Amino acid sequence: MKKLIYLFCAGILASSCVTQAKYNEVVESEARLYEQSKECDKNLNKANSKIKDLENLVSKMKQEKELMEEDTTKLSRELQRVIADCNKMQEQNLNLLDKLQSAKSKDEIQSMLEEINALQSELIQREDALFKAERALKDQQGELEARNAKITELTKLLEERDNHLNSLKDKVMKALAPYESEGLKVSSKGGKVYVSMDEKLLFQSGRWVVDAKGAKAIRELSKVLSSTKDVDIVVEGHTDNVPFSGNGNVLDNWDLSVKRATSIVRLLLENEEIDPTKVSASGRSEYCPVDTANTKEARQANRRIEIILTPNLDELLKIFE
Repeated sequence: MKKLIYLFCAGILASSCVTQAKYNEVVESEARLYEQSKECDKNLNKANSKIKDLENLVSKMKQEKELMEEDTTKLSRELQRVIADCNKMQEQNLNLLDKLQSAKSKDEIQSMLEEINALQSELIQREDALFKAERALKDQQGELEARNAKITELTKLLEERDNHLNSLKDKVMKALAPYESEGLKVSSKGGKVYVSMDEKLLFQSGRWVVDAKGAKAIRELSKVLSSTKDVDIVVEGHTDNVPFSGNGNVLDNWDLSVKRATSIVRLLLENEEIDPTKVSASGRSEYCPVDTANTKEARQANRRIEIILTPNLDELLKIFE
């Protein structure tokens, strides 16, 4: 009986369209794609972290600026007080000199000389304190001016980034407006623009070849992205939590999500004006759902492609460093 089963399986393998070598090649290829997907996720997380660090830096610098302004005010008050003390002591010194000229007894003269010497010694200390206070105030004001300039520059760049992304979002929404009823959404969050496309717009169930309508939408998007040179493009494939049970060319949901993301990238790069070094594909499988409910509607919502547009942070990072 076992021999018959073995012969039967061998016959199936021999008559199969997919050889063992071809299958092994597919497995190895998908393993590489999976590793590339993890690297894309890592790079995206780094970019998110950098944006958060920059925003925190601006907030921290503004707080430090407020403290420095308070310190500068205190130093200014202290400087005025020291100046007043010095003026008062100089006046006292002159009064003592006048009294010394009219003094008659030797003891009285000696007493006044001692008082003058003590007053002059204190005056020297006060003038030294005045010099230090003036220098500290000058240094504080210089640092405050430098801090203000950096905050202004950072704030300007962040505002320019936000304005640029808002403009990009508007262009994307306008280009893809005809597909909104087909499960397409455009939104912005955390300094990025997200283009989310439902499976029904792009793929047949369990497939990764883009349908004609979906391909048209991607090509419309590529026209907008081709005119945007300072934005990184990450294409994420997402599935539901139902284990994949299709043909042997796809191993599981990880594999399917990567293949779908790669298909979208290839369509985008048909437009030769898009820089391939700015584009990456990432498979997220079932692990980033938009709806965690165990319903048909939730699973349908989770089967999607997300195209994430992230601003280039080189100029911001130069200031950050």
